[in-house]
Amino acid sequence: MVSILGGPGYMPETGLMLALGGLYSFSTDRDSDNLQRSSVSLVAIGNEMESGIGFGLRSKQNLFFQNNDIRYVGSLSFGNQSQYYWGTGYDKGKVVDASDDMSLDYKFVNYDANLTFRTNQHWYVGPVLRVRYYDPSNDDLPTSALNDDNFQTYHDKPFSIGAGFTVQYDTRDVTVNAWQGSFLGIEFVDYNSFIGSDNDYSKASVDYRYYYALSKGKVLALFNKLQWSQGDVPFYDMPTLGGQDSMRGIYQGRYRDNIAIENTLEYRWTLRDGQDHLTKHGVTFWAGVGSVDSSLDELYSNFLYSYGVGYRYEIQPRMNVRVDLGIGSNNDKGFYLTFTEAF
Repeated sequence: MVSILGGPGYMPETGLMLALGGLYSFSTDRDSDNLQRSSVSLVAIGNEMESGIGFGLRSKQNLFFQNNDIRYVGSLSFGNQSQYYWGTGYDKGKVVDASDDMSLDYKFVNYDANLTFRTNQHWYVGPVLRVRYYDPSNDDLPTSALNDDNFQTYHDKPFSIGAGFTVQYDTRDVTVNAWQGSFLGIEFVDYNSFIGSDNDYSKASVDYRYYYALSKGKVLALFNKLQWSQGDVPFYDMPTLGGQDSMRGIYQGRYRDNIAIENTLEYRWTLRDGQDHLTKHGVTFWAGVGSVDSSLDELYSNFLYSYGVGYRYEIQPRMNVRVDLGIGSNNDKGFYLTFTEAF
C-alpha cells in the first residue's frame, strides 16, 4: 500500500520548505496473520538557505519477519542544510537568542540501524550500527562556532561510526502507533577508530514508553529517554533535545551536552462518528520536560519544557500523517509535517 503527500511546510531548523513524501506498507509474509505490517517512509524537502538552495531526505524503516521474531528498525537522512549553532552546554543555548549571525552551512549523513531477534515472548536482543557524517562549511563560520572549544576540536573530524547492542522488552500492539502496551530499550554503542571512526567515544541510552487506552480511541502515551555519552564526543553527535521526534517546538541542537533526559506525556484522541465508529481523524496534546548537562548528578539543575497540539489523519491502517505545532523553552516554536508518531 502506497500513500503520497506533498506541500509547503515549516520547521524551525529549515524554515519554510517544500516537502514531498511517501509511505509504503507491506507484509513480508502474507500467510502470517500475526505478523505486523512493515513500513518504509521517505520525505524529501527543499528550502532556501543564505548561500543557495538546501535539500534533505529522510527515510524510516520498520521491517518485521518470521512472525515478528526478527525486526529491523532503521533511519537514514542526508542533505545540505544550514543551522544555528549555539555551542555546547545548557547555558549557551539559554542565554543567546537565535539570529542569522549564528548560522552555518553543512553537509550531513546520518544512518541508524537496529536488527533484533526475539529470545522469548517479549524480549529482543541484537546489534546496533550508527553512522554520523557532519561537514560544516568553513566559509563565514559564526562567532558561536569559532568560540566553542568542542567545535574547534572536531569540525575537521566529520566521520563517526559506532557499533554496539540493544536489549528490548516490547508488548506494544502496533509498533508505529501503539494503543496499549509498553517498550523498554537499553542500548550501548562504541565509536572507535579501529572500525574507521575519526573519534573515539561511547554512548548509551535507556528508552521507556508506556501506552494506556483510557477508552475507545483515547490513549495516554508516556515517553522517557535518558541519553549518556563519554569520551571524545563531537558536537554533532552529542545528546540533544528538540526536533520533530523529541520535545517538539525546541530547536534541535540548541541544547546539547554529554547527557540529556526527556519526559513527555501525550494524549491521543481519535474522533468518532455518529455511529460511534472511529474515524480517520484525530488530535493530540502533549507536554514534556527535559534537561541537558555534563554529568548525571547535575540533571534537572536546568529545566526545559515543551508543549503543543497536533492533528492526525490515518493515511493507512494504524499509520498516520502527523501535523504538530510545538512550543518550547525560550519561545522556540516548531511546525512539523511527517508520517507516523513521534514515539
